[in-house]
Amino acid sequence: MVDDSDSDMEDLNVLDDTITGLLEEAHKSVSSKRYLFNRGRYRKGFSATTFERDLAEEDNDDGTPPWLSDDEFLQKYRMHRDSFKAILSLIKDNPAFHLKWKKKQAPVEYQLLVFLFYIGTSGSGASFPRCRQMFGIGRGTCKYFIERVSKAIRSLRSQVITWPNRQERVQIARRFRNKYDFINMIAIADGTLFPLTYQPESDDAPDYHGRKFAYSMTCMIVNDDNKKIRYYLSGFPGCVHDNRVYSHTPLFQNPNDYFGNNFYLLSDSAISNSSSVVASFVCPKGHKLPERQEQFNTLLGRARVLSEHTIGMLKGRFQILKSMPMVINNKKKSVKRILRIIDCCVILHNLLIDTGDIIPPDWIEKEQDSSDEEEDDCSDVGTEIGEYNMINQVQNRNDDRRQRCMDYFTDMGLLSNE
Repeated sequence: MVDDSDSDMEDLNVLDDTITGLLEEAHKSVSSKRYLFNRGRYRKGFSATTFERDLAEEDNDDGTPPWLSDDEFLQKYRMHRDSFKAILSLIKDNPAFHLKWKKKQAPVEYQLLVFLFYIGTSGSGASFPRCRQMFGIGRGTCKYFIERVSKAIRSLRSQVITWPNRQERVQIARRFRNKYDFINMIAIADGTLFPLTYQPESDDAPDYHGRKFAYSMTCMIVNDDNKKIRYYLSGFPGCVHDNRVYSHTPLFQNPNDYFGNNFYLLSDSAISNSSSVVASFVCPKGHKLPERQEQFNTLLGRARVLSEHTIGMLKGRFQILKSMPMVINNKKKSVKRILRIIDCCVILHNLLIDTGDIIPPDWIEKEQDSSDEEEDDCSDVGTEIGEYNMINQVQNRNDDRRQRCMDYFTDMGLLSNE
């Protein structure tokens, strides 16, 4: 006789083993996946439609014009199509675009378009989400595009931002003399501020509070007569005076290597006179300069306009310099990100000067109204007449170059004898 209870127990044991096996298989299957259920594709993937549309130049087969006219391309990407092609040819072979990844990189021209749109927009508009919306790419993709193009452009720095050699100095000095009457003058120096969109979160945040903007970074720019930037130094907080920034440059520390015995540059009164610097006269508030010094400042101001135009073109073309959208914190890389963008803008500025890429006049930002210059200079050095006399005593020791310029202008009849 068969015991039914034993048979039932065996069936139950087999069932338990089966269920346990199924549960173990299900657990392995679930644990091997990130999500329990199929979520579908997060994005449809990279699309080249926007880039192809913006890069199209010729009329379509049906006779309709391209999506972006030449003026519209200039407005969106801050340069003309021919200049875009020239810059593309310079960076397309950079190793940054040819690294081996699992996924193939987008064409270099697409990445360059994203970068140009990024630096051509100021403030919060220059952001990865904004670029994603504009081009239909992910924020991470946008970040990689910008980093690669930035690295490729900065690799051109040593070729593009160069100090003139002896022969070129002679040529520049000749052009300056023909235009502005100054002999052996080869460059113009001026300081500018790059405003920050957001308040710094670093321990030295108050130092970034400048006298013109809430928060900014100071930059010293030296340009020639063609508005090409020959040297620049940035990274100082907005409160730092132009003279202090210039004192950190090799132009100040090793002037013989850059000017020799004959050449010099012009500047406003913010930079101290020396054998290689001729600065304008400063007038204390409530006082008036002698007529001869006023006349000299006028002659110097005619040439210094070139510096204002250079900085105005730089900021006008690359709008990101009007409001840098990166947050500065205690990490060094937060400042380096800003400096890399500034570096790219200066390099591109010089490249576009070489290609003759002319920007619309309304793009040029006016740096500082000349009527405000005297008041600003006075506020920099103090308003007390005693302090003014002390500064003059210090400057007189290095004033030989400026005095020789004044004597020359007097002999030429451009300055009064008094």
